[in-house]
Amino acid sequence: MKINVLSDKIGWFGKYSGYECLPDYYPKSVEKTINIATYNIYNKVLGKFYKVQNKVNSRSEDIFNEIKFLRKASSSDASHILYLESHMHLLNEITPRKKVFGTIHLPVSTWSKNRLLMLENLENVILLYNEEVDIFKQYVPSQKIHVIKHGVDIDFFKPGNPASVIKNRILFVGHFLRNFEMTLQVFTTIRKEISNNLEFHFIIPAAFRNTPVIQKIQQFDKVFFHEKLSDEELLEQYQTSNLLVMPMEDSGANTAIIQALSVGLPIITTNVGGIKSYGGGNVFPIIQNNDVIGMCELIFKYLDNDNFRNEVSADQREFSKKFLDWHLVAKQHIELYKQKTLQFS
Repeated sequence: MKINVLSDKIGWFGKYSGYECLPDYYPKSVEKTINIATYNIYNKVLGKFYKVQNKVNSRSEDIFNEIKFLRKASSSDASHILYLESHMHLLNEITPRKKVFGTIHLPVSTWSKNRLLMLENLENVILLYNEEVDIFKQYVPSQKIHVIKHGVDIDFFKPGNPASVIKNRILFVGHFLRNFEMTLQVFTTIRKEISNNLEFHFIIPAAFRNTPVIQKIQQFDKVFFHEKLSDEELLEQYQTSNLLVMPMEDSGANTAIIQALSVGLPIITTNVGGIKSYGGGNVFPIIQNNDVIGMCELIFKYLDNDNFRNEVSADQREFSKKFLDWHLVAKQHIELYKQKTLQFS
């Protein structure tokens, strides 16, 4: 089987993070072409020229990558746009459409009506969570929507030595769609209740720390911000923290949630978007959005009850092994490619 992949490299993801890892787990029998942009001045300048001349709606750096992908589509058994939201304009150009797949990552709240209407040009939609299937069905026939969970490298993102967990260390990862107002209220409350011995570690690039609420959080004692971590440094943050406390405003498939599941770092987050598809409310307790008191009470429960914390940790790890292992997820993708494309061979 020949699979043509259009990928993106997310700047803050390392070797083991991101949906772009999917093709690494295709079976060896698959002949794959991975089109991923090379961000250099040559591609940027030529891409900008092509963009102006041809009125292409794309980033200059991505244009030649997209052209290569389009040229391979007709000779491939399946063509997969891994990050559909970044390449919606291709849906009007790529053929044969029956063999094109696009993965939706972001919740519908982030989509404009015009972009949602563009989905009618896509024959095979892969959605990473169940919660909004009915909403996307308003724009894509149900037979074209397929839910496959986001995968994780369970051999890399694995629990560390239990003795290395630092009980007073609380982790927060990322910036997009996070509920920072709730985070500020929660952290302010628990610091008042149980003294000032907790450490709060935020993994957020400096470019996204300029909002007033994050600046307030930065003024706390024992608050530490991290960025540009290696894969191993990121893993150490997960393995040595006691809790992941990360209120969300909305969510599709969240990378930090997936990685915390695999490491067995207990997750405290809000009941929004695709959180339930990744064990929320079943594998680990979740809190209604903006329920500050409820989240504080759950944090206290974890801090006061090691057995409860360790049970949730083990359940999360088991969930990731059973449902999120990239080998399993890649197999599900291959089966879907075959199922949908053999009809048109």
